[in-house]
Amino acid sequence: MKHLDYSQQSTWHEAGETPLQSPINIESKQLVDEGTDHLNMVFTGKTQYEDRVVGEQFLVSGTLQVDGQTWQLERIHFHEGAEHLIDGYRHDAETHFVYLNGDKVLVVAAFADVSKTATTHTIIQDIYHTSIAATRLIELLPQDHSYYRYTGSLTTPPLGQDVTWLVLKQPIVISSAELALLHEKYPNNYRDVQHIAARDVKVVADR
Repeated sequence: MKHLDYSQQSTWHEAGETPLQSPINIESKQLVDEGTDHLNMVFTGKTQYEDRVVGEQFLVSGTLQVDGQTWQLERIHFHEGAEHLIDGYRHDAETHFVYLNGDKVLVVAAFADVSKTATTHTIIQDIYHTSIAATRLIELLPQDHSYYRYTGSLTTPPLGQDVTWLVLKQPIVISSAELALLHEKYPNNYRDVQHIAARDVKVVADR
């Protein structure tokens, strides 16, 4: 299947119609402290591969408890080259966990960086090659679930609005082979950072 062409993202006309777009550059000196929280993420069943115009997706079940609400996990996918920047720095990759609650959307974003010590980290290769137990998805998350929170959009057309973003602060480490696989599958599939406008970005520490 032909995938979305990121070199043509300036033609994604919806981006100019609404101001609160994603991704953004998160500036550590401009954060609003929101205290502590713990993201209770549960994964069930097995992953199911599905190719879409916006890229290869992995359908999976699970739940997230946040704000006293239960969100249902729909799918995950990867970006080779992180979409969100931290003080202008781009991590090597970013995983998106897409959750739904009625017509509302929430995305948990997890950064990843290549490390020579991560030679036994294989989940990205495994998930592309076969259906895996969803419980293994914790391997894509850091132990510390501290996160940045803001309201934005989806990062691919139709660039849907009012998306709650929870961007985990700490990256995981992945192998160079895993990053090479992401590059082979869909190189540089990250959207340019968007204007933050008048939005607050909150920081929440894990507890």
